[in-house]
Amino acid sequence: MRERILGTRRSFLRRSAAAAGAAAAAWRGLAGVPLSAQSHGADAAALKIRSVDPYVLRIGGRENIVCVRVETEEGIHGWGEGTTPPNVAPVVAQIRSFRKLLTGESAWDIEKLWRRMYIVEENSLGGTLYAAISAIDIALWDIVAKKLHVPVYKLLGGKIHDRLRLYTSYRWGNIPRTRDAYRERTKELMERGATAGKYDPFGAYPGPDRQLPTAVLNEVREMIAGIREGGPSFDICVEAHGKFNIATAGRIIKMLEPFDPFFLEEPVPPENVDAMAALQASTNIPIAAGAGVQGHFGYRELLEKQSARIWQPDVARAGGLTAMRKIAALADTGYIGVAPHNPNGPVCTAASMHFAAATPNFLIMEEGNRETGQYNDIFAGGWKTNFAYWTVPESPGLGVDFSAPFLREYEIKL
Repeated sequence: MRERILGTRRSFLRRSAAAAGAAAAAWRGLAGVPLSAQSHGADAAALKIRSVDPYVLRIGGRENIVCVRVETEEGIHGWGEGTTPPNVAPVVAQIRSFRKLLTGESAWDIEKLWRRMYIVEENSLGGTLYAAISAIDIALWDIVAKKLHVPVYKLLGGKIHDRLRLYTSYRWGNIPRTRDAYRERTKELMERGATAGKYDPFGAYPGPDRQLPTAVLNEVREMIAGIREGGPSFDICVEAHGKFNIATAGRIIKMLEPFDPFFLEEPVPPENVDAMAALQASTNIPIAAGAGVQGHFGYRELLEKQSARIWQPDVARAGGLTAMRKIAALADTGYIGVAPHNPNGPVCTAASMHFAAATPNFLIMEEGNRETGQYNDIFAGGWKTNFAYWTVPESPGLGVDFSAPFLREYEIKL
């Protein structure tokens, strides 16, 4: 009996030692591998980048949609977008220049690769570089989410918003610039579900002097009055495209105040933060800004000087999802809402939706491209047009893809 018990104990100890050895070996093999990879039995080499290929696509009547396809050695690919018109060829060239830097690296290491692209090219910082970084960064998030079989928003902290509010883009169309026309058109938009909308009512003005003629100011007043009459609860978003001097911007603000707009976007050029801060301090109308600001570093001064109460980072221009998360966190410290700028292509839209779903201080987002017929072939499960709200794609990754036939038909060769 005693010998049988001792034998059983020895057998148990041998099995325990073997299990401990196997566990130690497994741990050594996983050293340095992200926890997300460890939890799925993968290692860093499983997502080694094999190719980085830019594409220029013709989508929705536009011929300047710049995307990138990043593929790993195991065949998982991701799409990103870096559309920033009018630049096309420079962004494509910058993406191609990153091939050598990225090939052979692990797609798991999104933050490391973002910093590497930024630091290597720091001497040439600008819109082209950030657009290329944005495209590649978005594609890496797409790859990692596909590897883990989850939608991207789950990697960003999980869903906070089930519905993503949007404002329609330039849906008033080519109608007379009168109060009556804008009142009736606004009623039509609201009947189709719209709760908010944006357009630039100032047309071709101003000229080099950045001054708006009084006659045009009065005309715009009538148009805005028509929108408010057509929709007492409609959120009016006024775009100014950073075109005006501070004197004209001040007059525009005073003209708009009785109509309680949702925001006024960039009434003065964005590079002078002090001028914008002076305007914001003069009114309760929220000034929105940030569409052309690159990286999270560029938002520090906006926060410090309280120059805008709504931030509009563009995922295809600001540095991708990696930068967008940091921008939103910085905004949150100042109790600032984030309204993603989204005038670009479908990958930008999808990435913005995942970002918005997982961002506590998300406020509203731009509808962007109105010609979405091709989106049925791009979005998993098709595209559902809606004037008020979107829901984030639930497919693994971003939920968008371009088939080989689509690329053959709509790619523009440079």
